[in-house]
Formats: sequence, structure tokens, C-alpha cells
Amino acid sequence: MFRNPEFIRNTWTELTFKKMAAMPLLLITVYLLAYILGETLPFSFLPHICVFFYCVFTYIWGTRLAAETVVKEINANTWSFQVMTSMSPFQMAVGKLFGSTVYIWYGNFICFALYLLSYHLHQTMLPEVPLPELLTNVLIFILLGLSAQILPLLLSLHSIRWRHFFEKFDVTFFQFMGTAMIIPLYKVFNSSGTGILWYGEYFSTKEACIIFASIFIVWGFIAIVNQIKTEFGQEPYPVAWFLFAISLVAVLFGFNDYASYNPLSRYSGTLTSFFAVLCITYLTLCGESNMALRPHMVLKYYRTKQYKRLFMIMPRSLITIPVILALAVVLNVEFNLFSQELGTGMNFMVWATILFMLRDFCFIYLWSLFAQGNEKETTVVPVLIALSTYTIIPVLFYHFDLKIFCPFFMPYFHASNYLSFNESAFLTVIPPALEFVVMFVLLMLGIKKKFRDLGA
Repeated sequence: MFRNPEFIRNTWTELTFKKMAAMPLLLITVYLLAYILGETLPFSFLPHICVFFYCVFTYIWGTRLAAETVVKEINANTWSFQVMTSMSPFQMAVGKLFGSTVYIWYGNFICFALYLLSYHLHQTMLPEVPLPELLTNVLIFILLGLSAQILPLLLSLHSIRWRHFFEKFDVTFFQFMGTAMIIPLYKVFNSSGTGILWYGEYFSTKEACIIFASIFIVWGFIAIVNQIKTEFGQEPYPVAWFLFAISLVAVLFGFNDYASYNPLSRYSGTLTSFFAVLCITYLTLCGESNMALRPHMVLKYYRTKQYKRLFMIMPRSLITIPVILALAVVLNVEFNLFSQELGTGMNFMVWATILFMLRDFCFIYLWSLFAQGNEKETTVVPVLIALSTYTIIPVLFYHFDLKIFCPFFMPYFHASNYLSFNESAFLTVIPPALEFVVMFVLLMLGIKKKFRDLGA
């Protein structure tokens, strides 16, 4: 880090002599005033002063600096010079994340030192807290503070791909998202109960916070590096997105409670994993360009046998489909082991959901295949069109008691008096299967036509 040119540049800019002298002078002065005035009180608020300054520095000031560290370069038209640097995306990510907030963490570590000192100065006015627990609290402050600054930087980098729509960027929304990370901090230090059950073991709230915040920081930083790779004109490896999906499943899968006799809580981790991966797949699809399939590049790399490049340009939204299919199989096995009748109904509903997803993908890719305009325009419009079919039309059918048509527009189990339970369950997959086949055939015909036009 200390040989990183971007980090050194930001450090020299932020850590001037006057600023370095002002920070401890402010904090120690306020701390001494509180110490002197608080001697007559039956309680001490010295630690609360340290936490207050930490929250202001980290969640208000730090999130702003992190959100605008790249956007400020773009608005000043200097980002293009940094893109041409010889630094790697990893070095740039380290320099931007830690360099822009180095002064904030300079103040934070002074707050941490004063926080630990408080429990020594006012031992009789504070509850007894062992030193290991105090150090654990400091670790939580650091991890959640890093998380709060990673999020706005990541969101601001992701928004850069739409910069042709804007003359100037406003980072207020990104800062707000980082500031919202103060909620987990409040929950950690004001929670009650036995903790969190994860993989059959109970973890205290603080232990769980350290585990999950560490995972978030690792993947958040990897995402920042990948976004900077894109800005540098390099294709991020698709494997990283696949491993992130696997990591998300591994975290959520631990919330299964096999001691419960309620199937929804018993397999809550698997169900949450299934829908979480489904959601991030749709979100990824929204963020892809209109040229997501990039047929001209596919044809070029295929003809020249550049299979590695062919793999690199694969739409990220396709990468998580195998994960969703694997989770569907796991859900089928789990529900069948729990109850044969319940398993039959749930299995058909799960596969109906997947068929609707595949139908949507075919429709969206068919739309993007022939989309006109700038390649950076997103597929938000076809995604919204596809998702609207799950709400408007089935609600109308349901309202007018035409529930038999609802399975054509959303995963819906229609129990009929004329059909058995298994037959009704089976009919939930027929409509989406037919729709998927039709859209898949149209997509194949569209791809064939596109390749024919490119070949000509």
C-alpha cells in the first residue's frame, strides 16, 4: 500500500501538517472537557463521545469522500488521464478507497484510542467490560466503517457506465446508501437475544457481524477492482461473478434450521439462496448493455478460435443460471424428504419459476439482439416489460375470478375441483414451458438471422 502511487498522492493531499494537528486538537479538547465536566455525574459519557465522532467521520464525511473520489475526477475531466496510468486496477482500487479516506481513519484511530482509554479513566462510572470485548468492539467499528465506504464507491463506479447521460454527477444518493450502513452498527450494539443460528451453531450478534462484514468487504473490494478493470478497458473474469454467487449461497445456506418442523424455516436458507440468486441475476440483466449478446464479437472470436475471449464476453446474467438450477434440485430433494405431497407441489412451483425466468431471458436477449442505439443503453425497458407480466395481468385475472389463467403469467398453483393435487401441480409448469419454448425458438431464429447478416 505504501508504495502505491495513488495512495501516496492522496495521502500527501489529505494529511497536511495543519490537518494532522487540527484533528487530535479537536478530539482531545472535547474529550478533556467531557472528562472534567463529567466527574460529578454518576455515569460517564466519554465512550459515547468517541462513538459519536466515529459515526460523523465515517458515515457522513467518509462516505461522501469515498463516493466522490472517482466522480470528482470525472467531473474535473481528469479521470481519462488516470485510466491511462500504468497502475493495475488493484492498485488503483486500494489508492482510491484508502487514500481518499485516509484522514478520516486518522481521526477514527484517535477516537478508538480514546474509547479504550475511557474504560480506564472512568472505571467506577462505566459497566465493567473486559479488554477482549473492547477490542472486539473496535474491530466491529473498523469493519462496518470499511463496509460503509466500500458501498458508495462501488455504486459510484457502477454508475460511470451511464455517464454519457449526464454532464455532472451527483453522489448524494451513493453517500446516503453508505450512511444507511449505520443501521447494522446500531443493531449490533442494541440487540438482544441468544444470537444467530448459522450452520447449526449459535453466534452472538457481534461474532456474526464480524463474519458477515468481513465477507462483504472482501467481495465489495473485488467488485471495485472489477469495475475499475472495466474502466481500464479490461474484461473482468466471469469466474469472479460465479464465485460470488457461490459465496452468497454458502452464506445463506447456513440459515437452514433442520431442527424445525416448519418446512419454510427448516429450509429457509435454501429458499433465500434461490430467490437471492434469482434477484441478482435479474439485476445483472438490467445492468447489461443492449448489446449483451454481442453477436459481431461472438462471430469474430469463434471464427478466429479465440475461445478465451469468447468466454470473457459471456453475459454475466447467464453465469448464475447453473447456480439457480442446482438450487432448484436441492430444494426438490429437501422438500421431498420432508413431505411427499408438499414436495410435489413445491417442486412444480420452483420449476415454474425457472421456466418463467428462462422465458424472460429469451425475450430480453431477443430484444437486445435487435436494439437500436448506443451500446451503453441498458436493457432496463425489456426487463421491466417482462417483470410487469407478473403483476398487472395476473392481478386482473385474480380479481375477476379467472384464476385458471394466472399460471400463464406467474408461478401460480390453481387447485381445481376436477383435478387431483398432483395434476393441478403439474399444470403449473405447462404454461411457462410453452412460453419458454416459443421465446427460445424466436431467439434462435433471431440469432441465426443476425449471424447471417453479419456474415454477409
